[in-house]
Amino acid sequence: MKRLLIIMFVLAMAAMVGCSSGGGSAVETDATANVSESTTDSQGFERSLGPAEIAYQSAKQFMSAGNYTEAISNLEKAVSVKPTYLEAWSDLGRAYTDRKDYERGIGAYQKALELSPGNEALIASIGYNYLNLDDFDSAETYYLMLVEEDTLNYNGNVNLAFIAQRRDDNRGAITCYQRALQSNPGDATTMGTLASLYDKLGDKEKKYEYLNMAIEAAPENHQFKKQLARAYFSEKDYENAIPLYEALVMEFPDDSNYHQRLGFALSQTDRKAEAPAELEKAVELNGGDAFTYAILAKIYNENKTYQKAADASKAGLALKGGEVAFLNYQWGEALSKLNDYEGAIAKFEKVAGMGDPLWSGPAAKQIDRQQKLIKIREAKKEQEQYE
Repeated sequence: MKRLLIIMFVLAMAAMVGCSSGGGSAVETDATANVSESTTDSQGFERSLGPAEIAYQSAKQFMSAGNYTEAISNLEKAVSVKPTYLEAWSDLGRAYTDRKDYERGIGAYQKALELSPGNEALIASIGYNYLNLDDFDSAETYYLMLVEEDTLNYNGNVNLAFIAQRRDDNRGAITCYQRALQSNPGDATTMGTLASLYDKLGDKEKKYEYLNMAIEAAPENHQFKKQLARAYFSEKDYENAIPLYEALVMEFPDDSNYHQRLGFALSQTDRKAEAPAELEKAVELNGGDAFTYAILAKIYNENKTYQKAADASKAGLALKGGEVAFLNYQWGEALSKLNDYEGAIAKFEKVAGMGDPLWSGPAAKQIDRQQKLIKIREAKKEQEQYE
């Protein structure tokens, strides 16, 4: 509609000019072939727009408004009128790509590339479209064009690395990502990806090296801290995990998971006395879970706060979650320390009957121990009566 109004306006002006000059010239009947719109260039000088340019400018406006149907229609008109219109071909490729019509996007970009051979942005765009079609061989062809021109080309290497990953070629992916990192040394995302790839190859040293590099490059990105903390935690390297979880609980004080992991990590080091506070905070935040209560009960027993150990065991078992053997064992140990040997035996018998490979054996030994403690207690009572 807008273009039609422009054309009608220009025709009207042409008619007025014809009349004012004495009517000696006829109005052109094929308006779309000859009409032009007056505008200004970057220096403020007027220049004329032909029909291809008018269609292109209309397309730009439609694209800005998100109306790709009209944008594509105008861009196709622009390139039909002017087949050498590089910008129109390029934007047509982008419009099709934004519409996820990747095949047509490739066709338009290839036309643009014919007009601008070696254009890096166009080559990368074609490769991107082929990636979205899962045509990795064709995508690779275009990204190789980029690295052949520049071995350290970032766009080319990152995407070649991605293709290598999809082909389960982890070492090939590492080579390409390392080249990309040479081009962009501060790329924390690539560092994190390299850490994951080295982890798959079982190279823990390199995994930790790249994760630490990523944290240094992007300290505000907590995902790398989380990733490294999980890695240390899973390897039972609690000394290195602790400072990371300390940082995470400062950043996310309401995340029970970080308090729980910090508490557990502390419980495995000589900072054991600090563990209950973190685990209690986790319980406060998430309402408690069997594992956290089990660890708390164990630490309370080790700290000789036996009633707290018994209470934590009871609370954990009330949740009817996992760690049943663990919790019953800790409860039995607490009762034993509180001199309730019969109550302890009941808990240890329950654990022994569960067949848990970690706790059943020790529980059976504890039953014998409690029975001996009962005998000792009874002997003392007899002795006291005799005295």
